[in-house]
Amino acid sequence: MAKSKNHTAHNQSYKAHKNGIKKPKRHRQTSTNGMDPKFLRNLRYSRKNNKKSGEAEAE
Repeated sequence: MAKSKNHTAHNQSYKAHKNGIKKPKRHRQTSTNGMDPKFLRNLRYSRKNNKKSGEAEAE
């Protein structure tokens, strides 16, 4: 009895590139869920003190 075929990648990369391999969509702001609380606290203070001149006048 002949050995059976276990695996082949034939045609798979052709099929993947047929519609183009897409990069994952990058969101403007990433989620902070699960981030280090100490880091987030510092981030909040740094954002507060590094506002652009136009933003400070608006508030």
